[in-house]
Amino acid sequence: MKKTRGKIARYWDNLIASSIPRPHKYHHVESEVLEHFDFVKWAFKRIVIPLICFYVLMSLVFDINIFGSLFVSLLLFIYSNFLPDTDFLIKKTNSKNKESLWYDRYLLLFFAPVLVYYIIAGRARPLYAYDDRCFHNLITMLIYGIFLFVIATIFWPETLNRVMFPLFGMLGFLLHLIVDGRIKLLANW
Repeated sequence: MKKTRGKIARYWDNLIASSIPRPHKYHHVESEVLEHFDFVKWAFKRIVIPLICFYVLMSLVFDINIFGSLFVSLLLFIYSNFLPDTDFLIKKTNSKNKESLWYDRYLLLFFAPVLVYYIIAGRARPLYAYDDRCFHNLITMLIYGIFLFVIATIFWPETLNRVMFPLFGMLGFLLHLIVDGRIKLLANW
């Protein structure tokens, strides 16, 4: 396990960190993931499992098959818990004139895996924002929730699935904001 961790660290530090706008060493990334992982474990037991039980109960009441959408929603919850940190790919600027257009930044939020590939490959133009952590706020979480609702509407005709899919995504996003101290909801977890 230590050899694998060492290989990943070398790969990150030598290849990926040099390709991103604000280079972060592997140990920074690893500590960020571990910081969020502990809180996700806590939240999974106390928030996500009751939400899953409610989802399953409602599917029985309305006679809807939800297990495919439940699986995708759980993956989305985990993905969304780390999504706000994609704003480290956006360079901070002190000039409002140099700031990227809002839809360019939200394109990164909505399609992060694709754009991260293009950033690492060096084929994406740099993005700039006046705010240092432009995805770490509730407005961005709500916009992300609307985007997820549109995606859910495309894939599922049932209202329950359309509502629960963005709920899982927004919950993961919200938990990230809580861990980073952007929202003071829970004093001790």
